[in-house]
Amino acid sequence: MRYGLILLVLLTSSVQAGIYKTYDKNGNAVFTDVPSNEAQEVEEKPIATMPALPRDVIDAKTKSLKDAKAATAPTAYKITVTGLAAQTTLRKEDKALNAAIQFEPALHKEHNLSVSIDGQSLGQDNFAPTIDPSKLERGQHRLEIKVIDKQKKTLQAEVIDFFIQQTTVNKPKAK
Repeated sequence: MRYGLILLVLLTSSVQAGIYKTYDKNGNAVFTDVPSNEAQEVEEKPIATMPALPRDVIDAKTKSLKDAKAATAPTAYKITVTGLAAQTTLRKEDKALNAAIQFEPALHKEHNLSVSIDGQSLGQDNFAPTIDPSKLERGQHRLEIKVIDKQKKTLQAEVIDFFIQQTTVNKPKAK
């Protein structure tokens, strides 16, 4: 008898439980299970469910990399440099710029990138070298980008020639 009464109380309390929406003084929505004069009851909507994929599909998509065919390294790349076009003239007082280097296809994990200006290395695997015109002499300069394999063999190279212009210190005399 006692358990029946407890069960009856629990069932009736769960039936009356609802979700109510009110707004606080700042206009923020507040959701609660306690009804009030200002609260509006929120309609409960069914939860969307999706059936699981068949086991063979899951196994095929999560196959380990060892089981998959080894990806072969590309033998050639298309190298694109943005931020510095060939035959560009920069002024010595211009701000430093970044030359972003992109590859098609993406650079393979066994290949490295070598970037240099006039034979001076800007570092290995530097995909956005900084070019500071104030640190370069006036005249022609060469940005050289190379893709190198494990045997230190150059697979692809891209060369961009650019110029640094220095403003004249001597100004002509006014007449």
